Amino acid sequence: MVASGRYSDATPLSAAALGAATEEFLDHSWRRFLTVVDHAPTLIDRCRPASSPWPDDAATLSRLADAITDTETLLHEVVHGGPMPSQERNARAWPAIETWLTDGEIFLRQARVSASHRRPALPVSAPARPLTAARPMHRSH
Repeated sequence: MVASGRYSDATPLSAAALGAATEEFLDHSWRRFLTVVDHAPTLIDRCRPASSPWPDDAATLSRLADAITDTETLLHEVVHGGPMPSQERNARAWPAIETWLTDGEIFLRQARVSASHRRPALPVSAPARPLTAARPMHRSH
């Protein structure tokens, strides 16, 4: 372990390496969370927990919406403000990301139940025909 610089589970032995791994994780989490920030507000607006089997989810959806609003504010500062160190951005984004990691399943079930319609089944227009070769194979004996 000492020679490799890692524990048996591949975790770095040094605190400095753990700090770098944490920052890398947080940077990756930030980039992935931006997809949630892009798409979740519209889906949250469509959710109607009071008319779902889980009316108590309203408080959780409110927390998730607040987390998105906080992240949108942060994103605006990152894009339009002065330079922001990634450590500061990550520290400010983490509470919202943690909220989504904690309560994301509730959001998903509410989004699923509030979907306005299911995809219709595709009609079968003609029976399936077996594939035929373009030309017969010529065999030599």
